[in-house]
Amino acid sequence: MATEDLPEERREDAQDTPETTPKLTYETPLEERRNGAEETRDVVVPTITTEAVPEDDEPPPPPVPEKDVDTPTDSPSRQPSPFHPDERPGSRPQVRHRTDSQSTMATTATHRSTRSSLVFVVQSLESISASKEARKNKKLAESLQRALGAIKSDADPSKLSPEVLFEPLQLASEVQTVQVVTTALDCIGKLISYSYFSTPSESPEQEGPPLIERAIDTICDCFQSEATPVDIQLQIVKSLLAAILNDKIVVHGAGLLKAVRLTYNIFLLSKSTSNQMLAQTALTQMVGTVFERVKTRMELKEARMNSKPMEKEEDGNGVSEDIGSNMPDEDESSEAASAATSDVHVPTERREAPKITLQSFENRKSFDDAKITESAPTLVTRVKPRAHRTVSGHHDSEGYEDEEDEIYIRDAYLVFRAMCRLSTKALSVDHALDVKSQGMRSKLLALHIIYTLLNNHTSVFTSPYATIRSSSSDEPTSFIQAIKQYLCLSLSRNGASSARAVFEVSCEIFWLMLKYLRVMLKKEIEVFMKEVYLAILDKRAAPAWQKQMILGVLSRLGADPRALVEVYLNYDCDRTALDNMFERIVEHLSRISSAPVSITSIQLNAYQEHHTKVASSPSDWQHRVVLPSLSTASIQAPHDHDTTFPAEYAMKHESLEALVEILRSLVNWSQQGVGELAGAQSDFKVSMNESRESLDRREFSGTFHSPHLGANDSPGGMATPVAEDDPNQFDREKQRKTALANAIRQFNFKPKRGLKVLLREGFIKSDDPQDIARFFLGNERVNKASLGEFLGEGDPENVAIMHAFVDQMDFRQTRFVDALRRFLQSFRLPGEAQKIDRFMLKFAERYITGNPKAFANADTAYVLAYSVIMLNTDQHSSNVKRRMTPEDFIKNNRGINDNADLPDEYLRAIFEEIAHNEIVLDTERETAANLGTLAAPAGGLATTIGQAVANVGRDYKREEYAQTEQIANRTEQLYKSLLRAQRKGASKAPVAKFVPASSSKHVGPMFQVTWMPFLTALSGAAQDTNDIGALRLCMEGQKLAIRIACLFDLSDPRQAFVASLSRFTNLYNLSEMKTRNVEALKCLLDVALIEGNLLKDSWRDILTCVSQLDRFQLISTGVDEGAVPDVGKIHSQSQKSSKKLQVPKGHRPRAQSAHMHYQAEVAEETRSTDIIRQVDRIFTNTANLSGDAILHFVRALTQVSWQEIQSSGQSESPRTYSLQKIVEISGYNMTRVRFEWASIWQVLGQHFIQVGCHTNTHVVFFALDSLRQLSMRFLDIEELPGFKFQKDFWKPFELIIGNTTAVPVKDMVLRCLIQMIQARGKNIRSGWRTMFGVFTVAAREPYEGIVNLAYDNVTQIYNTYFGVVISQGAFADLIVCLTQFSKNQKFQKKSLQAIEMLKSTVYKMLRTPECPLSRLSERAVEPAPPKQPSRQTDEEQFWFPVLFAFHDVLMTGDDLEVRSRALNYLFETLMKYGGDFPLDFWDTLWRQLLYPIFMVLRSKSEMQKFATNEELSVWLSTTMIQALRNMITLFTHFFDSLEYMLDRFLDLLTLCICQENDTLARIGSNCLQQLILQNVSKFTPEHWRKIIGAFIELFQRTEATALFSAATSGSYKSNGHGSTNSETASLSDLPLSTPASEQDNSLDNALGINGLPAQPRSRVTPSEPVQNEDGDASAGGLEDYHPDNETQVTPVVVTAARRRFFNQIITKCVLTLLMIETVNELFSNDAVYAQIPSPELLRLMALLKKSYHFARRFNEDRALRTKLFKEGFMKQPPNLLKQESGAAAVYVSILFRMYHDSKPERVASRAETEAALVPLCADIVGAYAALDDETQQRNIVTWRPVVVDVLEGYAGFPEEEFAKHVPTFAPLAVALLGREMGPELQRAVQGLMARIFEVKLGLECAEWLSVGRAVGSPVETRRRGSWKR
Repeated sequence: MATEDLPEERREDAQDTPETTPKLTYETPLEERRNGAEETRDVVVPTITTEAVPEDDEPPPPPVPEKDVDTPTDSPSRQPSPFHPDERPGSRPQVRHRTDSQSTMATTATHRSTRSSLVFVVQSLESISASKEARKNKKLAESLQRALGAIKSDADPSKLSPEVLFEPLQLASEVQTVQVVTTALDCIGKLISYSYFSTPSESPEQEGPPLIERAIDTICDCFQSEATPVDIQLQIVKSLLAAILNDKIVVHGAGLLKAVRLTYNIFLLSKSTSNQMLAQTALTQMVGTVFERVKTRMELKEARMNSKPMEKEEDGNGVSEDIGSNMPDEDESSEAASAATSDVHVPTERREAPKITLQSFENRKSFDDAKITESAPTLVTRVKPRAHRTVSGHHDSEGYEDEEDEIYIRDAYLVFRAMCRLSTKALSVDHALDVKSQGMRSKLLALHIIYTLLNNHTSVFTSPYATIRSSSSDEPTSFIQAIKQYLCLSLSRNGASSARAVFEVSCEIFWLMLKYLRVMLKKEIEVFMKEVYLAILDKRAAPAWQKQMILGVLSRLGADPRALVEVYLNYDCDRTALDNMFERIVEHLSRISSAPVSITSIQLNAYQEHHTKVASSPSDWQHRVVLPSLSTASIQAPHDHDTTFPAEYAMKHESLEALVEILRSLVNWSQQGVGELAGAQSDFKVSMNESRESLDRREFSGTFHSPHLGANDSPGGMATPVAEDDPNQFDREKQRKTALANAIRQFNFKPKRGLKVLLREGFIKSDDPQDIARFFLGNERVNKASLGEFLGEGDPENVAIMHAFVDQMDFRQTRFVDALRRFLQSFRLPGEAQKIDRFMLKFAERYITGNPKAFANADTAYVLAYSVIMLNTDQHSSNVKRRMTPEDFIKNNRGINDNADLPDEYLRAIFEEIAHNEIVLDTERETAANLGTLAAPAGGLATTIGQAVANVGRDYKREEYAQTEQIANRTEQLYKSLLRAQRKGASKAPVAKFVPASSSKHVGPMFQVTWMPFLTALSGAAQDTNDIGALRLCMEGQKLAIRIACLFDLSDPRQAFVASLSRFTNLYNLSEMKTRNVEALKCLLDVALIEGNLLKDSWRDILTCVSQLDRFQLISTGVDEGAVPDVGKIHSQSQKSSKKLQVPKGHRPRAQSAHMHYQAEVAEETRSTDIIRQVDRIFTNTANLSGDAILHFVRALTQVSWQEIQSSGQSESPRTYSLQKIVEISGYNMTRVRFEWASIWQVLGQHFIQVGCHTNTHVVFFALDSLRQLSMRFLDIEELPGFKFQKDFWKPFELIIGNTTAVPVKDMVLRCLIQMIQARGKNIRSGWRTMFGVFTVAAREPYEGIVNLAYDNVTQIYNTYFGVVISQGAFADLIVCLTQFSKNQKFQKKSLQAIEMLKSTVYKMLRTPECPLSRLSERAVEPAPPKQPSRQTDEEQFWFPVLFAFHDVLMTGDDLEVRSRALNYLFETLMKYGGDFPLDFWDTLWRQLLYPIFMVLRSKSEMQKFATNEELSVWLSTTMIQALRNMITLFTHFFDSLEYMLDRFLDLLTLCICQENDTLARIGSNCLQQLILQNVSKFTPEHWRKIIGAFIELFQRTEATALFSAATSGSYKSNGHGSTNSETASLSDLPLSTPASEQDNSLDNALGINGLPAQPRSRVTPSEPVQNEDGDASAGGLEDYHPDNETQVTPVVVTAARRRFFNQIITKCVLTLLMIETVNELFSNDAVYAQIPSPELLRLMALLKKSYHFARRFNEDRALRTKLFKEGFMKQPPNLLKQESGAAAVYVSILFRMYHDSKPERVASRAETEAALVPLCADIVGAYAALDDETQQRNIVTWRPVVVDVLEGYAGFPEEEFAKHVPTFAPLAVALLGREMGPELQRAVQGLMARIFEVKLGLECAEWLSVGRAVGSPVETRRRGSWKR
């Protein structure tokens, strides 16, 4: 192929790095020489030595003229050194001023040696002149002579014009002789090397191209085509390379591109392999030199910027300001550190334009390079100054430097653009399949050069100083922004190539983009990852080698921690991202590594050898020293995969390695030092233009750097900014994104429900159809089928959303079928005809709106759309038997265009298009392609698509190529769409910025979303593989996963991975245990050692495995399998109570029926020293665990221990491995602080309790012995006052002895404590309390040996350690213990001994110096243990326990003798020592000791504590009565202290009196009298008020008001007698009803007996109406059809409940009589009468009067009494005659005594007494006079003494008062005269009449009166008890 035939782009650029080029000198690049080794080594570029090396006798090169030369740089090397002395800041060289501002070239002048020799030139010229062509060519000969003459003249060689030398060489190069041309080219190359052509000719006025440009043109003209001789090709390459590599004459612009183009053409067209390799090498050096110069310029510019610190504070638009504000350091990601978008932030020059920010780049057009061409001059000596706006303090020359920098950058831009264009050239299928074709070699060369540039010169792409001006806006644009469109388009065309070599280098380019350019190419990388590389992994039919290469890239990505975290932050946490990239990567790797692959051992060995070879080979890209040669001889077609092992297995292993690498990176990132993180964040937001280190100087030092590296120092005075990757913010973003994904998933499942979620969560702004439609149209994650069904619904809301959805689409200027296709791509058309119809109607309307001239009306579009849908189904559905023809389709659409026909050609074209290209969703087609099948959706437009094409004759490579072209086209379209969106001003939409990673906290959320794929891959691969290397890889991965889960406290992942690892040990199935399971065991033990502090609940799985390991070790040493049961068999029983475990003795669960089979080598390995040592370290290292971790550990260990014990059943040799370990770790952790130990013992103590209560005594004995050992060790540690660790530590002893039923266990508990007391008794502090707790439990036992043993030890403690017990605050516990002994039910002897010891404690306590109550406590005593602090008073600490002990025995003791002693000792102690008690302590004693004795009287539940009524009766008649009497004695003895409790004592007596027990009631009455009589002289009026109040309470509670409602018949009505009396009208009846059944127990105390208040009854039956006080039935609304005729009434059956009710009424009546008797006896006492105040006595009399009227009212109601009698109330008609007469008699007696009393107090109240006395007396006499002698004889006898007292008392009134009442009593006396009277009444009447006659008539009748009346008060002779008769 001729050079002219090559495309311009192809001829302009090319580059590569050959693999092994002969006769070449390889030089290490400057960047590697400067920085040494790095993580991924740069590709070393072969360097061709082009300088002429003089021979020994050859003089040095000639001097170069210094004419028109500026200040030189004098660089000694071809490649510029960034640290050359003359290039440092402050000594920067001057630049030549260019004359053309459009030039793309500039050069720096250089010094040339003045001592150089022209000998080699003379030799070359002479050689040429000697040739035949020189003799034939006159012009050439003349030129040669002039040149030789000029050289040989004596003139100064430095004055020699280069034109004179160049002219003959130029003419010689035009001849046809190879030797001459070669010699000329060689000489030209040497002159260029020595910079001889750095200036034009001496004549300044001469115009034309510069000499160097003409020299390059001359060299290039020598190559005509592929027919050019090989030697000439070789010399051309060497000469051009010399021209480009010369640093003293820097070639730019056209000259540079000509040299690159020609070298490229020679590589492409030359038939010489060596020349091809040479051209490839030269091209690589040329392009590398161009970029190396840019790098050097950037370093100088960076140095300039850093040398002006003041400029960093300026607020202008200059570079320095940007440096100080936006540049991240080398530990951060470049521009995006302060970016607002994903694009690059570049620095701006000092112009008036606004400051450039990342956000502004989103609004700018793509880079315009229209004016950046290759036609600029090659060399211009002067640069014309451009006007610069400078910042204060800057020299204008700095702007010149910037201009010259841009020239170098333009060179790099042109070269890189050319390479990208070459790589994007489309190839024919034949060329694509032939790796040696020119097209393929051209593409490969361009791609290799791109790779080399990206790899070796990354800093040029990332440097903020590398800017280039846009042709349109003249604004500086970053280099990466300028070239990214070409780079990405190149990758999009080649990234999915089916050619292996192309795909391989494309993968490497993508990796470099991902590694170094991800900050600037965020969106672009996302497109490539999703649409190319992950898509290939999805494709089932994709070649294995493609997937392997992609896996290699993902593996390298996984090895870069920062890159991984940034991928997660910028894609997974970005709601604008296409997908969750990190999540998808892990899922793909997991899917590949989990795929089942069958492999034989031979294949496995082959793969292992291959893997070892590949791992050690440096041929991988990241380890490659030189790039491969692309010559036709060297390049080879890709060989097929090694068939000795499956490619799928290799992919499986590679993906597994990648997963482990990812985990390793996550762990490394999470463990980076705090200092490093702080340092990284402190420089987080430095400016984009901050000086930074070259990327090529990167070194791997354990830290992870962002792609763009910067200086380590942040600008001075800059505050530490906050990192942008706030973990909390990103966690919220991720949660928000996950919520969106879940909402969309819910929509895909249930559209309406999902829509509600989307609206509720705010993902859709509002329920407006426009907002909803906009969301669904732009969201690719919405299922198209669900969307179609939703939009097709007929509901108005759905229709409105569908219309808005279609209105979002724009069909203007679109063909009908294309519009329909696009319409149907946005959703899946549902199958229901009505839904399709609605869609087509709206589509037609929308299409006509955009294309009004397309059809006559919308109906046409509607019908045609529907017709096309039917045609699509007809042509592509397998269910259609007869398919439509074009004629049928045309016929079906006749007249649809407003009665006109559409053109047949148009319809036929539609038919053909649909027939050959089905309308189907791209997503369905893509899914089918990924699965390797043809698209065959179940329903939709077409149900099936034909049958598969036969495989015969298929060209798989061509199909592969076609598929990759489709991927490339789709990716390119996506990328172009991205560019268009950026050009249009994407600022309208939110663009996510690239966020660099700095925080290690992101690892937790990253692992949280991916742990399940990791677990699936690692556990599945470990189960399937037999490769020990793969197994260890899986184990490492699981350890890393557990590490992450532990670091970030992810409980679910941690539990899952540890459980998976523990299951994989196979310790539950020993017969199946293999070597790989031992590896898992080792891994699990490593996890336990490394992650101990963070394992938490996962410790249980690990310790279970340790227990199982111990079992395996025992079995493998010969122990019977049944003797060591498997704990894994009893998981279901672990929660059951141990007491329910009744395993027959000797039964042992067995895993196998006979002998267990296991591999001997496995058993040997499990008993190895390493494993045993690791297990031991697990337990010994518990001392180093944190406080929280040790709690989790012991909790897990106790659970495993319980499983072991449960599995042992009743075995005589139970498994106690873990229980032993508990004792061991307790010893290891003995030095922990008590705070931690208390928490630990809470767990261990509960476990010892649980084990100690087990039914297997062997287990219990071991536990108790272990507990004893621990206790003895802890007793050696002194316990300070105020602590109670000993008490808590020994608590298990107390609970074990209390819960166990085995006597030997109880005995052992006691003996353990006895041993501790004997050995460490002096060290016991708070433990005494638990000790006594144990003895207290033992005191309850029914076993004499246990009780005696416990009592003997308590006695020993009492005698030996009594003072210590008191000082340690255990006195109360000792008393409780003795109390329990006193209450022992079975052994009375011990009870009596205990109660006596209890009594003796009072005396012993008061004589013990440690007791504060002792008088010896203040004396000097021996040093005693420090006392326990207490908040209680001395009385509460010492007196109360003793007194309460007596009370407790008194109340709950079973033995009467013990109870009696306790009662006596209680009150004896109170009487003896109570005088010193403070009042508040008395109050406490009353509430808690004294009053509770009588609580049995108040509470029915207390009564039920007695087993039988007999026991209750005995207790009441003995203990209760004696206690009550003692209470009165106590009150009297301590009256001054207890007088404030009088009301309490009265309440107590009231409670006793109101009892059904007659004895108790009478004792209570007697005690009340004793209380009053013994203290009568001490009572104050206030006391009397309380006493009378007690009587009021007693009369109220004993009044039998229920009598009036006790009858059941509704016919009863009160007779009204006494109803008008004011005294009876206020009486209230109890609202009680008769119980309906015997089961109704609510009436048990309905009358308020036994101290319980009467409760109103709520249930009333129809036959039992409640009577109000008037006798009317209550208006309850209930039916009452019972006849009133009493003769028809069925006799009422008296049930037990009703009888109890009646008895309670009778009891009340009896108690009322008792109260009347008590009042009579009490107030007849002269001392009582003399002390009680008159008002209180009158209040008491009012009670008697009320009682009298109540009884009279009942007695007069004859009908009620009869009814009660008939209902069985009593055996005779009831009456209250005794109450009526007795109340009246006492009332009259006391009032008459008050009336006649002459004491001033009584006289003062005489009027009130008289008013109360006279009416009642008259009433009594009148009622008596009305009695019937025949029928009421009993009443007459009863009332006669009362009437006598009334008459005699009235007769003794003073004359005045007597005369006043004569009208009242005289008629009554007359009435009495008509009755039969006894002698007493007769004498009383006589005396009354005599007094009347005497007062009224003045007659003296004294002599007529009977003799015998006593002198003094007339009533004295009848007062005493006359009413009782």
